[in-house]
Amino acid sequence: MKQSQLLFSNEVVLEDERVMKLDYSLTEKVSETDQDSPYYGVRITKSLDDVVESDEVTGISTSKDTMVSFIKTLFQFEVTPITMVEVLDDLITQEI
Repeated sequence: MKQSQLLFSNEVVLEDERVMKLDYSLTEKVSETDQDSPYYGVRITKSLDDVVESDEVTGISTSKDTMVSFIKTLFQFEVTPITMVEVLDDLITQEI
């Protein structure tokens, strides 16, 4: 079973004055084999000119606090769905 919780939202004014909305959500999925250990991930949704793009990475960490910290960093740097995987890779590498 997977759940999602919106943690942060950004509205970014682009150079051409259009407004891009970014939503950062924490995802939680309980393993089918181990009901006690949820895995956390992130979904970023971008809305611009009635076009919605979204990307999601699940199962990154069993630590909710770690994922919330990662998502806060993504929010602070206005990371979009297109660059999310690369930025997450860097964050995870720094954490190890």
